[in-house]
Amino acid sequence: MDIDGLVRRLLLFEKYVLVSIRLKEFPILARYLGYEGLRDLLSANLMEIRCECFQLTQSGIFGDPVLPPFWYQFHWINANDKSKYVHDCLQEMHAVPELKHKDLLRLKRSIADAIKPLPVKTMAPQLFKAFENELLHNPELVRRPVEIELYNKLNLDGVPFSFAVRQEADQTFRVETNLAECLKISGSDAHSIFEAGILAIAGLIQTIGEMREYSALSGFRNEELPLFRHKLDFLAGLTSSDSRERNFQRVLDIAGLPQFATDSAAINVERLVKIRESKEVREFRDWLGGIGAASDAEIAERVAGLRNLAGLRTTSETGEGHEISC
Repeated sequence: MDIDGLVRRLLLFEKYVLVSIRLKEFPILARYLGYEGLRDLLSANLMEIRCECFQLTQSGIFGDPVLPPFWYQFHWINANDKSKYVHDCLQEMHAVPELKHKDLLRLKRSIADAIKPLPVKTMAPQLFKAFENELLHNPELVRRPVEIELYNKLNLDGVPFSFAVRQEADQTFRVETNLAECLKISGSDAHSIFEAGILAIAGLIQTIGEMREYSALSGFRNEELPLFRHKLDFLAGLTSSDSRERNFQRVLDIAGLPQFATDSAAINVERLVKIRESKEVREFRDWLGGIGAASDAEIAERVAGLRNLAGLRTTSETGEGHEISC
């Protein structure tokens, strides 16, 4: 769990959606922030939670007939009972010994309330239509994730393979390609490489759909950015949270400020909320997006007025209070 990254994003963005894997982050947050800190963070409505198992996957896990090589059939999967899914995910909270039973129940309820469910029934057809359109009509987008997979798995770049995607039935596609012959690999291996590339496109389309649903930009992981850049080119740099966080790190380095989170200091959530909503930090967020060409001296002068917005850390291992600037 990236505690420092969590604090940065709460400060830098008006809206933060935590993309959670089975809510496994929350036992860690409970240990780090304590009951009161996590309670205050949730009650301040600073973030929404995305906790879904909804995704497009290749057939074969539901007893479907085995398809020939380079044939791909896709299905949406999702939790059959979403309430039970969330309930089961939250059971790991019981492994936090510091939480009293009544506090544990309150936190679980607050976490569940912060989850924003996706309208899967209406999203699924729209997303599949967009996915289908990319497969059939955007060969360059299909080629790019296959090239990325070839580089990641085989350390190969610039392979001159050809391909064509045909739709054989509803949700079923066939790829004609000379990839196996080009690389002298098995048809099974070439099939798997194309499958990974096609599923990467499905993930990209779903992420864009979720951005629209949540009205929030996605902080793409580094391995996802090449494909997103290929799809949206210049806009990718604007939509990734990485560029703003790099600017923020530059400001911290120039100002000589430490990181927010250490093993020996706790985050004062109440103070974080106050700082986040201050006029200075709102203006700082607006300014941060345009500092790419600013000199170090200009940045140092600009952040001088922000040094009194301290207070994210309040206690050390010795119990002594201390503050940092932001």
